Amino acid sequence: MIVISGIVTGVLLSPLLFVLLLAAGILLVVLQKRKAALWLLGSSTALLLLLSLAVVSDSVLRPLERKWPAFPASPPTVDAIVVLGGGVRQGAADEPAGGSLTEESRARVLYAAILSRRLGVPVIVSGGETWAERFGRSEAEVGAAMLVSLGVPAANIIQEGKSRTTRENAAETAKIIRGRRMSRVALVTSAVHMPRAMRAFAWEGISCVPAPTNYRSRAGYPGLIDFLPSFRSLQDSFDAFREYCGIFLYALRG
Repeated sequence: MIVISGIVTGVLLSPLLFVLLLAAGILLVVLQKRKAALWLLGSSTALLLLLSLAVVSDSVLRPLERKWPAFPASPPTVDAIVVLGGGVRQGAADEPAGGSLTEESRARVLYAAILSRRLGVPVIVSGGETWAERFGRSEAEVGAAMLVSLGVPAANIIQEGKSRTTRENAAETAKIIRGRRMSRVALVTSAVHMPRAMRAFAWEGISCVPAPTNYRSRAGYPGLIDFLPSFRSLQDSFDAFREYCGIFLYALRG
């Protein structure tokens, strides 16, 4: 099921979708369906252009990122910090933990380290090997190595290296939380991912204080540059739609 979900996401919520639409348009030309081909290619190009604009990506990111407030300045009482994985890459043999975190994961782990200094509680790093990232090390291992390099004592780090999805993050982490008789945790993940993560942990009956990080949408009025296409804005748009799809599937599953 995990592999199927990953393949579907990789096709429908990535630029590969537009490659398939282009191929379909070419096929229609070959079949002499010129009007249908022009409509398909034209609409696909227009959609691709729109999703590449920062003004559009910001508009779809913002409702997700503002769903939950930032972690309060006056820290509430929590028993631990839970940081969710956001991806890991194959690393060199001599690289710490044998791999490197993606930009998304680094932002989360860095914020968890900052909160660790403020709160003085253990950090639970959640993340295993996904279907696309199998190289012998869990994301929890790589994340724990980064936390240690940032000054978090190894004795204060708990690894959860079995989960591959957000639902599994919550389920596997909940076992640790209950086993250690913890009552409330600070949940660290990207702001765009926080709505889905909070729902997953709520299903497990875990009380969480949201601690979102790595905000991408910008406040204020858009400038001229926000109307120029960019690959980063295209990625942001796809990531936002991935979260909307995930939330929709969660709602269907109850």
